[in-house]
Amino acid sequence: MALWSATLTQTLRRSTRRLGEGATRGPARWPWLTLVQLAYCGAIAGWLLYAGNWPTPDQIGIALFVFAVLMGRGLAFLRDWSPFILLILSYEAMRGLADGLVANTHVQFAIDGDRALFGGTLPTVFLQRHLWDPNHLHWYDYLSAFMHPMHFIVPLAFAFVLWTRSKRLYWRFVASYLLLSYAGFLTYVLFPAAPPWYASNAGRIPHIDKILDLVLWRNSTSQPVVLVYKYFDANAVAAMPSLHAAFPVLLWLIVWKLRPRWGWLTIVYPLTMDFAVVYMGEHYVTDVLAGTVYGAAAFAAVWTLPGWLSGRRRTRLGPRVAGTWWAVALLPFRGRSSGPTPVDVEPEGSPSAPWRGREPPSVRGE
Repeated sequence: MALWSATLTQTLRRSTRRLGEGATRGPARWPWLTLVQLAYCGAIAGWLLYAGNWPTPDQIGIALFVFAVLMGRGLAFLRDWSPFILLILSYEAMRGLADGLVANTHVQFAIDGDRALFGGTLPTVFLQRHLWDPNHLHWYDYLSAFMHPMHFIVPLAFAFVLWTRSKRLYWRFVASYLLLSYAGFLTYVLFPAAPPWYASNAGRIPHIDKILDLVLWRNSTSQPVVLVYKYFDANAVAAMPSLHAAFPVLLWLIVWKLRPRWGWLTIVYPLTMDFAVVYMGEHYVTDVLAGTVYGAAAFAAVWTLPGWLSGRRRTRLGPRVAGTWWAVALLPFRGRSSGPTPVDVEPEGSPSAPWRGREPPSVRGE
């Protein structure tokens, strides 16, 4: 038994080392590494759900750390991921406190918004009236309940894939993810909004069931694996915007930018999530639309705006001076003389002459 265990461990180390090497040798082996990573994350999430455990960010982070150790990159994972995980957990801890910072909870705003969009009909009420049967769970009930924790699992798994390929892309994703998270938190503080199940309990809309809880109770879901996240309080009035809708939109736009061929396929993820949270009574369509705007704004702020600003700077300053601090500093004085300035004319023996006629190193790519 000991010999078999040692042989299996050695085989796993060799295979994961090869996968890790494949991540740095070139794009040819990236699809295999991605498939292995996604299969691993799916297996961990499936085991947690089968065991009656609700996957949380700290659990997924530990699972990814184990995979990084098998790849021989455990220390690099701790260095690069510790700030990310800590910021996520701090956001989740503060999110549970946001509902007590403002006394007024907005209940009617999203109700009026959905009725205006759908001619007086509330989509959540309509969907549950035609699809929901509390005595018989259908496949879409399980699918909707499964999608709910995916806004934790999928972004972390996606970040791990980027981390194994490009640190630059990984940190850009971290920046956009955290920007989106804390923008949502700020909105929850300033505009606490109630979800449909809350309004139903208050008698503001027709009765709906909290399908997520009913599916979990039917399957006796508990928390046998308890880590830090268990001690955080959920925010019951964090419906606007829907981060369940925002995170999938952010991922979809990033995939569309990096791999346009996969754009049409990955759009299924945000659309399925939108249906799930509206059907289960967790969000209104108005919340989903707001989350879509937030996700698109976070993508634009981190993935699109810097390149656009850099392009405008190169256009205004010229390809030879854009991106150099001294050129920007001298720019206000360039209009004071009719002749060219030292920024415009360089002697052949100057240190920057070797890249004359080419783009300076500071503006080659990102």
